Amino acid sequence: MKYIKFYFILFTALNLIFISCSDIQDDITPPEKFSVHGKDALVKTSQEFHGKKLIDGKLDGCKLCHDANFSGGTAKVSCLDCHSSIIVHTNEINNLESEKFHGKFIANINWDLSKCSQCHGKDYSGGVTSPTCNSCHKQSKGPEACNTCHGDFNNASKIAPPRATNGSILTDDFRVGAHEIHLKDSDIAKAVQCNECHTIPSEFNSSGHIDNTPRAEVVFGSFSSLGDNPVYNFNDYKCSNTYCHGNFEFKKENSTYQFAYVEDKITGNNFQPVWNKVDGSQAACGTCHDLPPKGHIESQLKSCGTCHVGVVDKYGKIVDKTKHINGKVDLF
Repeated sequence: MKYIKFYFILFTALNLIFISCSDIQDDITPPEKFSVHGKDALVKTSQEFHGKKLIDGKLDGCKLCHDANFSGGTAKVSCLDCHSSIIVHTNEINNLESEKFHGKFIANINWDLSKCSQCHGKDYSGGVTSPTCNSCHKQSKGPEACNTCHGDFNNASKIAPPRATNGSILTDDFRVGAHEIHLKDSDIAKAVQCNECHTIPSEFNSSGHIDNTPRAEVVFGSFSSLGDNPVYNFNDYKCSNTYCHGNFEFKKENSTYQFAYVEDKITGNNFQPVWNKVDGSQAACGTCHDLPPKGHIESQLKSCGTCHVGVVDKYGKIVDKTKHINGKVDLF
């Protein structure tokens, strides 16, 4: 009987203690904000800066409180307000085929690399305990190098498409088109420089480089403009009025060799090539000017070398491309 009384008293005492503790808990005012980061969590120079809390440069610790997608979680504070790019930091971040590939994210926010430099540093070498970007982006300027977005990622000297900013390598894509054939020496002419069609930015963030227009601006240079008022049509992808495609004229009155003229001037065909038609037909001999050009005395192709010595041989083949499509007439 005495044991029954003992257990009854013990049970009653424990119950009273539990009820008392519950009442005390109800009287405690919960804190308005609980933080493991400290008051200087957003001060980069402070040891309490939240970026310095990352373990081995990884974000797994952040997910414990801010949720797996960093949208708030139990902390009820979203990381995405400041770090919108953080959502791509998954196992798929370096997978070119994945929608979580970091390059696709940057493209979708109009190439705003400031989202990367927030954590990886202005020179992308690591920043606040974040991994360096430069272990993959080894070229000068790291992720800001020209061939990061267009050209050959493994060749810093090749900065024009293919590859285009959308990843395309096909010449029928207007983003690729005839870039490569213009920028390499061909059988008939020297390579064209980038600044003959575009304004070359000195820096990634130079004015006009990254903007809200959907396509790269075409601004013709001095050589292309020898024919006066060259134009590129973004609707049908045609160039017109360019010197290099036959918008030229040489007046008889200005020539030392007037015997070669049957009209007041010798002119080209002002041919309008389609930018994304790269089959060789638009560079065929006789395309940009007739054989012989309009206003020129009658002559066969095999005879061109008689006057244009060192430019073309007796078979009509260009033997010195520096003297063809060079802005002047090379004779004798």
